[in-house]
Amino acid sequence: MTWITQLYNVNQLTPGMELGQPVLNQKGTVLLAEGTILNKAQLDHLARLGVEAVSIKEAQDPEINEITLDPKNLERLNQAVEQIKSSFHTIEKYGKVPMQIFENIASNHISPIVNSHSAANYLNIDRPKSDYLYNHSINVGLLSGLIGKWLGSSEAEISELILTGLLHDIGKTQIPQEIINKSGKLTPKEMELVKLHATYSYRLLNDLPNIPPTVKFGILQHHERLDGSGYPGRFSGDKIHRFARIVAIADIYCAMTADREHSAKANPFAAAEELAKDMYTKLDTEICTTFLTNFCIFIIGNKLQLDDDREVEIVYTGHFLNLHPLVRTAEGEILTITNWRSIRKMTPFNVKFT
Repeated sequence: MTWITQLYNVNQLTPGMELGQPVLNQKGTVLLAEGTILNKAQLDHLARLGVEAVSIKEAQDPEINEITLDPKNLERLNQAVEQIKSSFHTIEKYGKVPMQIFENIASNHISPIVNSHSAANYLNIDRPKSDYLYNHSINVGLLSGLIGKWLGSSEAEISELILTGLLHDIGKTQIPQEIINKSGKLTPKEMELVKLHATYSYRLLNDLPNIPPTVKFGILQHHERLDGSGYPGRFSGDKIHRFARIVAIADIYCAMTADREHSAKANPFAAAEELAKDMYTKLDTEICTTFLTNFCIFIIGNKLQLDDDREVEIVYTGHFLNLHPLVRTAEGEILTITNWRSIRKMTPFNVKFT
């Protein structure tokens, strides 16, 4: 018998199910341990706490599962990328931000995905390196909204977080594009120019009416770090806006797990490990804990290609501070991944579109 973990919404749970991974609160405290046989009181408690989904241990026939992505959401993403691309070109040429287009993308394209099942899996879609800036803006908007949702933010805050993510890099349109698109390593002088993008993004929006301060400060400070090591203002601690702390984590994860002209994509576990290293110094601990806890849930069921060309499914991750993922081959064999370098890529090559 092969045992795996599957993600279930809390409203799908029934008494007698066994937890495949521990349930943690936002501070990383274990609420229910792995292996707990759930009863009705515990299910009611999870619902009251606002826990959305948990991993359940169950028997499984040895065949690779398929993650289902909604074609409507895929079309929304494709349209959003084209609209973002056109909008960035408008900003580059005229120095004006077409806010109505960005607001439309946030409300009609990204928000429905944030509220959909398996929303985080839409981050895994491969796209051309040449479109990195536009895809990155979409992904950061999506993930910022998701983190807001996981944190229990209001609908209004989630909408503003999505908009913040979409707009966070518009200042890069004001930097010479040969630097932004450079395939090699940036020189120190070029790096200093790139670091101006957060300030440029803020300036492009600062005089526009009806832009919430949360959005403006989230954009201006998304490269600030709690220990004062970030930019542009080298702010630290409570001087960094909460939106900026959320977008910072989304920005790091999405940048690391995407193909760029000057660097190959990291696998999600390496990105999660990097975030965990900085969660007590540079990044907001509560927000990082929330993201990484959910990472350990949404990553299950995704497919990896190993360096020996085998295609495997992630069935278990372990705690985010000690990631030791278990994967299942098409033949039903369970393997432990101990070396991130053995993962060639994670792509939706087995994703089923319905």
